[in-house]
Amino acid sequence: MSRGNGSGPADEPRLELESEFAAVAVEVDLAANGPRLRIENRQNRRVVYLDPLEVASLTWLSHDRLGPFLDPSQTGWSSNEEGA
Repeated sequence: MSRGNGSGPADEPRLELESEFAAVAVEVDLAANGPRLRIENRQNRRVVYLDPLEVASLTWLSHDRLGPFLDPSQTGWSSNEEGA
């Protein structure tokens, strides 16, 4: 995907998704070697970048396999990152 001048997420539209459990903003970031998704947790401002392979790998998992990622005792839903 290529739009704008390729300088970063400001050139791409921002998608905001919200539920009673989470709020995220998703943008395409073109500032790296290739396009990737920039996903920001709007509640704690943590950001993760996912390349196309990482995004595609999400489609390989069943909802049962995603379950452990939704357990706050395993992944930590706080604004403080461990070891930081």
